[in-house]
Amino acid sequence: TTLAILAIIVGIILLKQNIELKKEKISIIDATFKCNGSPEKIYEDDKYTYSYPCHKSASVFVKFPNNTKMLATTALEEKKVTIEELIKAGIDVNKVEK
Repeated sequence: TTLAILAIIVGIILLKQNIELKKEKISIIDATFKCNGSPEKIYEDDKYTYSYPCHKSASVFVKFPNNTKMLATTALEEKKVTIEELIKAGIDVNKVEK
């Protein structure tokens, strides 16, 4: 019985950690139909300027675990997502050294 109780406690701890990881998962969606026009600056830090290859800030979204969506540029401004997360998600971003 002690072993069973220990197994249940470990299971609960692992389940809790898994739920916490799922809570933090976000989806990044690029709903751009056509990529036309000149590059569009979306973010900059001390070393780099980041831009989309075309005007598409109105069609790249971040979807949060609570099913709310916002524009990726707004999420960047509000620090709800990082530029690295956008790049890791496969969003086409140009990175130019200042």
